[in-house]
Amino acid sequence: MAIHLLKRFEDKFRDFVMWLDYLAYALLNPFKFKPFPKKVERILVVELLKMGDLLVATPTIRALKEKFRDAQIDVLVLPKMKEVVKNNPHVNEKIVYGSFKRTKEIISSKNYDLSVLLHPGSFKISWLLFCSNIKYRLGCAKSGIRYGKGFFLNKKIKPNLVWQHKIEDNLDVVRSIGVDTSNKQIVLPVDKVAKKKVMSLTKKFGKKLIGIHAPSLHRSQQWVPERFAEVADSLVKLYKCHIVFTGTDEDKNYINHIISMTEKKSSMSNFAGKTNLQEYIALIDKLDLLISVDTSALHIASATSTPTVALFGPTIPMIWGPSYPKSSVIWKEKSSCVGCRKYACVFKKDFECMRSINVIDVLKQVEKLINV
Repeated sequence: MAIHLLKRFEDKFRDFVMWLDYLAYALLNPFKFKPFPKKVERILVVELLKMGDLLVATPTIRALKEKFRDAQIDVLVLPKMKEVVKNNPHVNEKIVYGSFKRTKEIISSKNYDLSVLLHPGSFKISWLLFCSNIKYRLGCAKSGIRYGKGFFLNKKIKPNLVWQHKIEDNLDVVRSIGVDTSNKQIVLPVDKVAKKKVMSLTKKFGKKLIGIHAPSLHRSQQWVPERFAEVADSLVKLYKCHIVFTGTDEDKNYINHIISMTEKKSSMSNFAGKTNLQEYIALIDKLDLLISVDTSALHIASATSTPTVALFGPTIPMIWGPSYPKSSVIWKEKSSCVGCRKYACVFKKDFECMRSINVIDVLKQVEKLINV
């Protein structure tokens, strides 16, 4: 695996810090002696990172519901993430994190028996749970060096140094209290109203729909725009399909630039900014196939059982790749500098990890999946 030597050293240092932190907890933490509650009626799951993080936490929420069938399960999320769990059948209440004081007031009033802290396992958030009088505080999922590791928890899981999918990392937290599941599919029901609107929007295309999600917040995760254009043209010629480009309102110009380089412009549509989140989920559900860089679109596609070709470079597909089995990952780990997990090309390789992916690589994977 062609991961830079400096990054390998950083990984080893992170592993050392995780074990050092756990050792300090095991020796010094006064909260670990509290027994697990005999009856669990109210549970709070805490996930305060981005959309992808919340999506891969949904199998853990379902596992908790399978174990504690009569319990009320609430989630604490960031303001923009509330919509992600809007239709989740295993979630009773969505609590939005505001100020520390206001959030503490809300949580304290709920009388939770159990909290499950996934991210971030920081001193601040574990202190929040402690101050909110939650009977038993459990956590936390694997995180980077800079995050604290939840000092005020009653039970902190042992570090797992194996590279595994984030779904497994999250499940490891609740496995420590005897909770597990064989169903690891991401939970993201398609909204019925949104589905009808998407059906109306795409009805005019009248053919096979292939989605392309080209934008990324991070330059290091973007693929070459000219190659996306070439892939789009090739797909139209090979499969007589219509190409739907997806993204946010901020991505419109970037996608228009890609479409401007194509020959088959009449078979291309820019849907960036034209859908809300629920409609976006319904759109991915409608696709016959999705091609995407490493974004939350991959996890939405896994939730909706949409076959996906995922393009990876700086991030690790074993951790963040699509979880739907009928998907394919392109990651040039044997021939390129990959896996730095940085937002810029810190090792001065001119984004070699993404540039090493060729058009033919993508088309070969599409051919394997398109008729599955």
